[in-house]
Amino acid sequence: MAAPTSETAPVAIVKTDKCFVRPYTLDDALPLATAANHQVITNYMRNSFPNPYTLQDSNFWINSCLTSNPMVNFCICAPDGTPAGGIGLTQGRDVEYRTWEVGYWVAQEHWGKGIATSALRAFSVWAIQQFPEILRLEAGVHSGNEGSLKVLERAGYTKEGVRRKAVCKGGEIRDMITFSLLREEVEGMI
Repeated sequence: MAAPTSETAPVAIVKTDKCFVRPYTLDDALPLATAANHQVITNYMRNSFPNPYTLQDSNFWINSCLTSNPMVNFCICAPDGTPAGGIGLTQGRDVEYRTWEVGYWVAQEHWGKGIATSALRAFSVWAIQQFPEILRLEAGVHSGNEGSLKVLERAGYTKEGVRRKAVCKGGEIRDMITFSLLREEVEGMI
């Protein structure tokens, strides 16, 4: 599969009134590197999400996403096509292979517009339809990340529990709050 460029714009996998989700393009590297290179973004991400987030990091990520099979990581775009963040899946392992983790981030300048909630809800439906082996989508949120807690609740996810003192980010100990969305709940949203 050739990597999409501005000459071959990828087709959105989901579209809502607030945003659309599409495969990354090489042209996304600079705007996403600029958007991701902020403490307010990296503060609640895994340590594998680079900080600082450089253009080289962005290019590496985009190239790895474009060559993955199946493609499970995508660009969230504002209605005007501006790259606004990312969303993706990680398949569970071993006995949890039918539980897939969903993760997302949205650039600070796009907060408060409903983009994250809209993208997560539509992407969750797409994931369940695309991958019949998924029985459960799961997301973990660090305590203190109030915005993401609201996004998950508004997108239809259920808070299941708190893993106390499960996260250490930047020397700060935090709880991890677990949310899930089951296949039958997604089917009820369609």
